[in-house]
Amino acid sequence: MNNLNITKTGNVVGILSTVFFLFCMAWGLILTAPELKELHLNILRIVYPGFSMSIIGATAGIVASFIYGWLFGALFAWLCNKICIEEENK
Repeated sequence: MNNLNITKTGNVVGILSTVFFLFCMAWGLILTAPELKELHLNILRIVYPGFSMSIIGATAGIVASFIYGWLFGALFAWLCNKICIEEENK
């Protein structure tokens, strides 16, 4: 089995995380019930520090989502390389 490239995997997961964040942000704008909209935006504020419904807040959320995704993807690739390679060598 080939090794996963940590940088490429991190970039792919970071980009997917950013797209998911943008979808969630758009969904929060589409919601019509004020209670659901407030709940949704509060969850985004908890998960992404510095997020608000402004250009600067959205940019902070985009950057944070990419960083979270990149770190998760890189950790996944690193663990997969460690575990899969060790299992193959046994």
